[in-house]
Amino acid sequence: MSDVAGLAMGGADAGGQARAGGARVRRPPPGREWRRRTLAVPGLVLLGVLLLVGAALLQDRRGKRADELCHQLAVPWTLFALVYAALVCGVAALVVCGLLFRASRRAGLRGVDSWQGSLALVISVPGVLAVLFEATAVYAVHSQAGAGYWQCASAGALPGIRGLAAALPL
Repeated sequence: MSDVAGLAMGGADAGGQARAGGARVRRPPPGREWRRRTLAVPGLVLLGVLLLVGAALLQDRRGKRADELCHQLAVPWTLFALVYAALVCGVAALVVCGLLFRASRRAGLRGVDSWQGSLALVISVPGVLAVLFEATAVYAVHSQAGAGYWQCASAGALPGIRGLAAALPL
């Protein structure tokens, strides 16, 4: 069946609006339950960012304590938990947003016609950037856990090297 015949029989045009007998009819926004579920997307993105900020604050406190003690401290499990939880929240927000909009499109509804759907899309765009930061934080925590060498910021050069440098004629 051609596009013209499909539109004449009540199909949808390229703009996503249904036509009934040649007149344009706007598709309704999704129902209440869909709009309520869509609000989980900004919540998950915000929770992921807050967990990432919490991990950064914990890492800063751990770094200051390590500098005071002048030796390597083990990476605490809470830091691992925070960065992984932030990453899971960020990815879950994007997946939930995609699945909800896909379901509304299959039902013949436009999710962007509700303010909840628009908010979810607007928050999801920077949510992609947040997921990249969260993945970088996971990598950074794992690289810190594997680092074996530590030099204290206040210690300067090792005493043996200072003595060796003084003995060498330059």
